[in-house]
Amino acid sequence: MLSTELSVPLDDLEDLIQRWESSIHVEDIAGEDERESVRAFTMQKCIEELRETLEKHHA
Repeated sequence: MLSTELSVPLDDLEDLIQRWESSIHVEDIAGEDERESVRAFTMQKCIEELRETLEKHHA
């Protein structure tokens, strides 16, 4: 895997994560629309992993 370093301001990443989180509604995760449920669940998991990674690198 090719590794490149990219510097992104932490505030910009936090803003992006907050926008993603605000697009997820609890009722979507277990809702009747299977496609939206999968999208919401997947996005939530990605956000959690991104937050964990940020915490490791900026702790």
